[in-house]
Amino acid sequence: MTIHKLERVLWRLRRRCPGNRYPSNLELHRAIMHEIGTDKLTYERNRQALIKLGWIQTNGNRRVYLTNEDVGDGDF
Repeated sequence: MTIHKLERVLWRLRRRCPGNRYPSNLELHRAIMHEIGTDKLTYERNRQALIKLGWIQTNGNRRVYLTNEDVGDGDF
């Protein structure tokens, strides 16, 4: 898992749900499957990494909130 792959996950998520800051967990799961892999542990670890970076937040049991922290100036 690299920062670049996590950025691609959010890019794909925004492409599938344009203008939606509250995509479903299913959409997040699909984006991770397309960009990184299909294993359940891969999904869980990458979701936790996105939360730890502050790029997404949980919003109930079915949705996540895109914080747009990844769209900043790019100083990693």
